[in-house]
Amino acid sequence: MLGYEADVHELAPTVTVRQLEALGELPYGDRLPYLGTLISRTVAHVPYRTWVDHLLEAAAEGRARILHDGGYPFLFHAPGEVVKANFASADVEEISSLANGRWYLVEAWDQS
Repeated sequence: MLGYEADVHELAPTVTVRQLEALGELPYGDRLPYLGTLISRTVAHVPYRTWVDHLLEAAAEGRARILHDGGYPFLFHAPGEVVKANFASADVEEISSLANGRWYLVEAWDQS
Protein backbone atom coordinates (compact mmCIF):
# COMPACT_ATOMS: atom_id res chain seq x y z
CA MET A 1 0.00 0.00 0.00
CA LEU A 2 1.01 3.56 -0.56
CA GLY A 3 1.42 6.19 2.10
CA TYR A 4 -1.58 8.35 3.00
CA GLU A 5 -2.52 11.48 4.87
CA ALA A 6 -5.93 11.46 6.54
CA ASP A 7 -8.61 13.55 8.23
CA VAL A 8 -11.14 12.05 10.63
CA HIS A 9 -14.49 13.83 10.80
CA GLU A 10 -17.35 13.66 13.27
CA LEU A 11 -20.70 13.49 11.50
CA ALA A 12 -23.57 15.84 12.28
CA PRO A 13 -26.21 14.00 14.35
CA THR A 14 -28.89 14.25 11.64
CA VAL A 15 -26.88 12.61 8.83
CA THR A 16 -28.64 9.67 7.17
CA VAL A 17 -27.23 6.61 5.43
CA ARG A 18 -28.60 7.93 2.12
CA GLN A 19 -26.72 11.21 2.56
CA LEU A 20 -23.51 9.26 3.14
CA GLU A 21 -24.10 7.09 0.07
CA ALA A 22 -24.60 10.25 -2.00
CA LEU A 23 -21.04 11.32 -1.14
CA GLY A 24 -19.62 8.46 -3.16
CA GLU A 25 -21.83 9.29 -6.14
CA LEU A 26 -20.68 12.89 -6.50
CA PRO A 27 -17.73 14.07 -8.60
CA TYR A 28 -14.80 15.15 -6.44
CA GLY A 29 -15.37 18.87 -7.06
CA ASP A 30 -18.96 18.64 -5.84
CA ARG A 31 -18.12 16.36 -2.94
CA LEU A 32 -16.17 18.85 -0.86
CA PRO A 33 -18.99 21.39 -0.41
CA TYR A 34 -21.47 18.57 0.24
CA LEU A 35 -19.15 16.96 2.76
CA GLY A 36 -19.09 20.23 4.68
CA THR A 37 -22.84 19.95 5.23
CA LEU A 38 -22.51 16.48 6.79
CA ILE A 39 -19.68 16.90 9.27
CA SER A 40 -19.90 18.66 12.59
CA ARG A 41 -16.12 18.97 12.97
CA THR A 42 -12.77 17.48 12.06
CA VAL A 43 -11.57 15.58 15.10
CA ALA A 44 -8.10 14.50 13.95
CA HIS A 45 -5.53 14.95 11.24
CA VAL A 46 -3.12 12.07 10.61
CA PRO A 47 -0.05 13.28 8.73
CA TYR A 48 1.72 11.44 5.93
CA ARG A 49 2.88 8.60 6.08
CA THR A 50 0.06 6.51 7.39
CA TRP A 51 -1.80 3.52 5.96
CA VAL A 52 -5.39 2.44 5.31
CA ASP A 53 -4.90 -1.34 5.43
CA HIS A 54 -7.04 -1.93 8.54
CA LEU A 55 -9.83 0.25 7.14
CA LEU A 56 -9.78 -1.75 3.89
CA GLU A 57 -9.86 -5.03 5.81
CA ALA A 58 -12.71 -3.81 8.01
CA ALA A 59 -14.68 -2.79 4.91
CA ALA A 60 -14.11 -6.21 3.33
CA GLU A 61 -15.36 -7.84 6.55
CA GLY A 62 -18.42 -5.54 6.81
CA ARG A 63 -17.19 -3.64 9.88
CA ALA A 64 -16.74 -0.37 7.91
CA ARG A 65 -17.90 1.05 4.59
CA ILE A 66 -15.99 2.48 1.64
CA LEU A 67 -17.95 5.45 0.30
CA HIS A 68 -15.35 6.33 -2.34
CA ASP A 69 -12.74 3.86 -3.49
CA GLY A 70 -9.38 4.91 -4.75
CA GLY A 71 -6.55 7.32 -4.27
CA TYR A 72 -8.03 10.77 -4.22
CA PRO A 73 -9.35 10.36 -1.66
CA PHE A 74 -10.50 7.15 -0.11
CA LEU A 75 -13.62 7.90 1.88
CA PHE A 76 -14.50 5.51 4.72
CA HIS A 77 -17.36 5.38 7.21
CA ALA A 78 -16.07 3.45 10.20
CA PRO A 79 -16.56 3.04 13.95
CA GLY A 80 -14.05 4.52 16.37
CA GLU A 81 -12.47 1.20 17.26
CA VAL A 82 -11.64 0.52 13.60
CA VAL A 83 -10.29 4.05 13.07
CA LYS A 84 -8.15 3.74 16.22
CA ALA A 85 -6.79 0.35 15.13
CA ASN A 86 -5.94 1.70 11.69
CA PHE A 87 -4.06 4.77 12.94
CA ALA A 88 -2.58 3.32 16.15
CA SER A 89 1.00 3.62 14.94
CA ALA A 90 0.53 7.26 13.89
CA ASP A 91 0.66 8.39 17.55
CA VAL A 92 -1.97 11.12 17.13
CA GLU A 93 -3.50 11.96 20.51
CA GLU A 94 -6.93 12.83 19.10
CA ILE A 95 -7.25 9.35 17.56
CA SER A 96 -6.94 7.62 20.93
CA SER A 97 -9.88 9.63 22.31
CA LEU A 98 -12.36 8.55 19.61
CA ALA A 99 -15.47 6.80 20.96
CA ASN A 100 -15.47 3.11 20.02
CA GLY A 101 -19.18 2.86 19.17
CA ARG A 102 -19.43 6.15 17.31
CA TRP A 103 -19.01 6.14 13.52
CA TYR A 104 -16.66 8.61 11.81
CA LEU A 105 -15.92 9.69 8.27
CA VAL A 106 -12.29 9.22 7.22
CA GLU A 107 -10.78 10.91 4.15
CA ALA A 108 -7.39 9.47 3.17
CA TRP A 109 -5.28 10.94 0.36
CA ASP A 110 -2.65 8.94 -1.49
CA GLN A 111 0.65 10.79 -1.09
CA SER A 112 2.78 8.75 -3.49
